Amino acid sequence: MICARVVGHRQPESPPRRRRLRGLLIGVATIALAVGLVWRYQSQLIGIGVRWYLQRIALAEQGAGQPDQRRTLVQRTHRLLLLAPPPDPLIPELYDYLTLLSQRLATGDVDWDWGAYLYTSHVRDAEVQRPRGAPRRTVPELEQELDGEVRFFSIQRRTGPLGGLGDLLGESYTVEEIEAAHRQGRELGMPQAPRGSE
Repeated sequence: MICARVVGHRQPESPPRRRRLRGLLIGVATIALAVGLVWRYQSQLIGIGVRWYLQRIALAEQGAGQPDQRRTLVQRTHRLLLLAPPPDPLIPELYDYLTLLSQRLATGDVDWDWGAYLYTSHVRDAEVQRPRGAPRRTVPELEQELDGEVRFFSIQRRTGPLGGLGDLLGESYTVEEIEAAHRQGRELGMPQAPRGSE
């Protein structure tokens, strides 16, 4: 039996194989699109996640009547900002304010420096006006206050890439730049932001 085979001639693919290939390509394209969207909107997703998580902690502790986790978070924030620990009656309100502010920090609507200023101002006002925590401001009132402060100070959304390591560390000099300046006998001024970040 002699089989004649034509060079360059392909056997036609079977329909199920084409369907599988098409399904695979559509699946890969869908996953790539989803990953791209998640990457593009990661700061918004992180902000929503942070707010949801912090609200969940508050709801769980309201049922128990003890704000242990909320107190810990507020006290850590106060240590980071070099503030005295807040009085216990203010813990729930300060926690709610931090919850609202943290979402705006994550999305870039409020810069880290402005966030620290807004929080310390709120703490100072609360300690002066309501040292016993009464009347406690509700979440909508706190949100309205935060919106008003953002408008009053004309705080604008951060530009450039959001959520990078530079946001946490700020601009600084490298070890090599510091050593070179020391060898040359020159003083270093305030570090300048990298050219692409403005």
